[in-house]
Amino acid sequence: MFVFSITAGGVSGELPPALKSGPEPGTTVSSFYVRAVTGSLAGKSVCYVCRNGDRPVVIVFLRDLDADATRLMKRLDATVNQHRADGLRCFVVLFSESSQKDSARLQTIAFDEKLDIPLTLATETLTGPMTRSIAAEATATVVFYDQLKVTECLSYRKGECDDTACKAVVTAAEQLAKRSSQKSSE
Repeated sequence: MFVFSITAGGVSGELPPALKSGPEPGTTVSSFYVRAVTGSLAGKSVCYVCRNGDRPVVIVFLRDLDADATRLMKRLDATVNQHRADGLRCFVVLFSESSQKDSARLQTIAFDEKLDIPLTLATETLTGPMTRSIAAEATATVVFYDQLKVTECLSYRKGECDDTACKAVVTAAEQLAKRSSQKSSE
């Protein structure tokens, strides 16, 4: 969303202040449990940080399941499938106040969009360094990490996770996979 103001020189566009959400780069990723909604572990409490180990991983924290979130999940799913041999993994965590309703919505999205990435629900109010840093106004916070160290975070307010933002997330995920692949081949 842009804020416009009229000045003596005409109309000027001003971007809202950057949204800071997610852990700082260099932070160690701590384990946390979520309720798997899709995939082979559906219905179980799972620590995907533990399961993915030192691999390059993208975590998407969502507060809303809108068309932007669906587009982001679909593009990340395709990117992970293209870079699976490089070890790239991804999982989605939806913060939910209505787990039964949102579980059904996640299952429908996974089925309709043919998503392979695990879609999960926060099992309770997640506390810890990883989730405490997620800003309340962030509809989507994307955390990239490798070797259990955060490399980058991208975050978006409602309506900001557009096509350009999705491309930025996909590019960052591809770069993460390539850097990790290069390290492992050295």
